Amino acid sequence: MNEEKSFRGILVVDDDATNLRMLQEILSSQYKVYAAPSGERAMAFLGKRKPDLILLDVEMPGMNGYQVIRSLKENPETASIPVLFLTAQEGRDKEETALQLGAVDYILKPITAGVVLARVNLHMELEVYRKRLEMLVEQKTEQLRNTQDSILDILANVTGWRDSGTGGHITRTTAYSRLVVDCLMEKNHPNYRINPQYGEHIVKTSKLHDIGKVAISDSILLKPGRLSPEEFDEMKKHTTFGARMIDDAMADLGDVSPFLHVAREIVISHHEWWDGSGYPNALSGGKIPISGRVMAISDIYDSLTSERPYKDAMSHQEAMSILYKETGAHLDPLLIDLLHDTFPIFEEITVAQQ
Repeated sequence: MNEEKSFRGILVVDDDATNLRMLQEILSSQYKVYAAPSGERAMAFLGKRKPDLILLDVEMPGMNGYQVIRSLKENPETASIPVLFLTAQEGRDKEETALQLGAVDYILKPITAGVVLARVNLHMELEVYRKRLEMLVEQKTEQLRNTQDSILDILANVTGWRDSGTGGHITRTTAYSRLVVDCLMEKNHPNYRINPQYGEHIVKTSKLHDIGKVAISDSILLKPGRLSPEEFDEMKKHTTFGARMIDDAMADLGDVSPFLHVAREIVISHHEWWDGSGYPNALSGGKIPISGRVMAISDIYDSLTSERPYKDAMSHQEAMSILYKETGAHLDPLLIDLLHDTFPIFEEITVAQQ
């Protein structure tokens, strides 16, 4: 145990030189001890190194202990460091304030070696346990994430097996969606606020955009030529079929999954048109979720540049000509404008996948 402690560091902050020396003597046999004679010096130290625990005096000239802990808790890099306040006997009325500010404990002055070591050892062990628990949670979260990704691939492949052209379509549209999301996050336009979690959900659930096609009959889904108006009306139902599948999953989970919410957005809205003439709900403009608008661009571009039984594949230039022509009618004009410098990379993906 002592060998493990020797690698752990404690920052002692006190304007009283005698207290600093005493605490160093008490703790140095088991821990690496750093001393700071003021709040300002402590903050300067914390800008360079992060100890495992801080002993912090309350009453100090200049930056006092309360000000120091407020700064610590406002900084994500130091917010989790346990802080034990050092307070004089007559300052016990301030204990509640210290704990409200985030301190984990307090030690009364005058200090005694037994009390200091007992409190420090306790909170050091709690910190070790907390870090191990965090690591375990991270590992479990990563396992869950990998399982989720595998299930997504399985579900996407279900559609691919029924429609020979869909497998490559899913791979490419996922890559296009990644480009669009990365572009929007980089440019950070006020109309397209995408945080990393939402962006990642868009990319991953884009694989499910056509999942509802599993409910479409083979005579329509696998028809080698163009669909009749009646057949096309039936094909349109893949959006609502897919949404119902996700609704069932959300009902089982209690409707608490942001991931499934984004999946549903994409499934139900990727055929909505900017001018309101799309399906299934005739949404228009900003009423179409950003995820659906992102998927629409990826889906249309790939449909244009891919070979189908009833048409040849278009070149990148031909496809872009149609995309720009559909801007304002089918597609979000501002989104298309923001992606101007990203579209050439679409072509690189298309060529690489051929």
